[in-house]
Amino acid sequence: MANELAPIAGKLASLVRMLSSDRDGEIVAAARALVRMLMGAGSDIHALADQIEKPNGGLTDAEMRNLYDAGYAAGVRAVEGRQHGTGDFHSVDGLPAWGEIALFCQQNGDRLGENERTFVNEMASRTVWREPTEKQAKWLRSIFYRLGGRRDGL
Repeated sequence: MANELAPIAGKLASLVRMLSSDRDGEIVAAARALVRMLMGAGSDIHALADQIEKPNGGLTDAEMRNLYDAGYAAGVRAVEGRQHGTGDFHSVDGLPAWGEIALFCQQNGDRLGENERTFVNEMASRTVWREPTEKQAKWLRSIFYRLGGRRDGL
């Protein structure tokens, strides 16, 4: 309902239900009370009809979806912003950014084999510009945890 009708929505619903009575007197009384209540709220029957016809304020499903997606994205950014710790960035799952994970592994590279050290060095430079592939992420994360990295920070 429109903002001016929201405070009286429950009473309006009761009066609309009374319109289904099998007694003519109750129907007329409910109709008159409905009009009086709308006038008292600074509205009229046309505004009520508009709300019934366009319950979302006239927004299309696509517009509502865009609003939802924008709100969701803003919420994710807010949560990610609160995850800042000693590093520059933590994602919503609590892990540091891929670049930080790769740098941590690179700094502890003396405990890695040659193939892992080469991989970590490549990831340290690549993750500056893009996220690793799923396979690379799995391997990098396993190295990170094996070297003592933690979910809540390095």
